[in-house]
Formats: sequence, C-alpha cells, structure tokens
Amino acid sequence: MAIHPLLANAVDFELRFCLEVLKLESFHLGYSDSEQDVIDSLSALKSAQATYTQSIVDWIPNTSCTILDVGCGIGDVDLALEKAGYIVHGLSPEAQHKPYFRNLHPESRFIHSGIETYNPMIQYDVLLMSESNNYFTLLDGMSAIARCVKPGGHALVSGFFRTSDDPLINSNMVYRTEFENACGLRGFRVIRSENMSHRIIPTLRFTESLFRQYMLPTLRIVQDLMLGFSPTLRFLLGTVFKRMGNFLEILEQWYDANLSEGYFRENMTYHAYLIQIPEQE
Repeated sequence: MAIHPLLANAVDFELRFCLEVLKLESFHLGYSDSEQDVIDSLSALKSAQATYTQSIVDWIPNTSCTILDVGCGIGDVDLALEKAGYIVHGLSPEAQHKPYFRNLHPESRFIHSGIETYNPMIQYDVLLMSESNNYFTLLDGMSAIARCVKPGGHALVSGFFRTSDDPLINSNMVYRTEFENACGLRGFRVIRSENMSHRIIPTLRFTESLFRQYMLPTLRIVQDLMLGFSPTLRFLLGTVFKRMGNFLEILEQWYDANLSEGYFRENMTYHAYLIQIPEQE
C-alpha cells in the first residue's frame, strides 16, 4: 500500500516518537537467531537492531571503500560502516534526518535527495538499500544501481518482497522473481542471496505489541481529550477531529499491511541480496 496523504507528513512524528519516546537508535528491524526467539523489551529490541546492523557490515565485500546508503535514515548503519573503515554517503529525501546523521570520516556526508533524481559526483563501490527498496519503483532502483555503482562494484539490498497480489501491499513492492529478472536483464549477477524472514519475526511481534498496546491507545486518548473541549471549540476544530479520526483508522490499516506478523507471513518475505555489477568490456 502506498503512503496515504494523511500519513505523508508523519515522518517527523515517527522520528521523534522513536528517538524521544522509545529512545531507539535505529529505525530498521532487528535480527534474531530464530522466529521462536522472544523480544520483550526495548533493550532486547535495540540488541536485535544492532545484530541487523552488524549483518549489513558483514555482507559488504571487504575490497570496498566507498558506499552510498540509499534511504539512510538517521545514519546508524552508516556510523557502523564508518567504524569498520568505509567512507559512506547517506542519501535521504527527508530533510528531518539530516540533524541526526552521524559521521566519523570528513569524507562522509548526508545528501538530501531522492534516488530517482540523484546524479552522483562519483561512482561507488557499493550501493546499499537497507529496507529502502520499496520507497521507489523497481525500475528506479535498477537505474540507480547502474548509475551510481562502479563497474565491478556491488549493490546490497535487504528488505521486503511480496508473495501475493493483496491490494494493501505497497505498490512498489515486487516479487523476488521480478527483482531477480530485472537484475538479469541488466547483467547484474546475484552472488549471494538469503531468506531472512525467520530472523525478523520476533521484532515484528514486539513492534506490533508496542503499536497496539501503547502507541494507538495513546493517540486515541489524545483524540478523546480534544473532543472533551467546549462545544464551540469542537465545532471550530471539527475538520481537525475528522481528519484525526481518519488518520488513526488509516494508520492502523497501514500498520497491518506493513509491520504486523500475521500479514507478513501471508503476503511477504524478507530477503537479502548481494549483487555484482559487470566489469566494463
């Protein structure tokens, strides 16, 4: 399901809720050893997220030097990559992410741009899409790899792929076969592929609990408090209340189609791909 207009401006809310309320240091999911593992606290979630971050570092070919992180968020993965010795440029269309972007190397920096229109000054050894591959179309993603990666370089894609045609699924999400076929048509070679679905299930289970038990009830309490104002104020703010009610309904629907365990099991898979771009002839 594409982002609804009522959610399009919620980036700052999501950012502040995760950083200021939950005190998280990452926006991505976490990795566990198996789907039977239990994440029952924010500290356990942070540990699982750190495991995910380390897996990204481990997947980067050790011959690499420069990395473009597409959809870098607040730069937590970039920071880990920099500590491992890489030079990283973080790319994000959200200006709110820039103040949080952290870097160690003077050469590392935040670039405020969408990948669809980004023309790099250099070509990179690795293009990273860490849970960002569904923010744009498959065509735009493949074009970005061809445009931004050196001949012989790599792309690392880690994220969601669809397994059904359910209409609630993000319209940019594709089947793995579509992704692999698109790579083949451009001469990109898949050199490593791994299904990570079992590793994210515990995080989905925990974040679903957080959403339903804490975040959604809190937003409804705020709505009820606003509705408790005087009749005159309720009349003057009628449009706001109506939009907020729609927002909560759409937010719950969006969550069910993006981050709930049950919906994921029925309609998606989570996969990591390491792709090599052909050398110039």
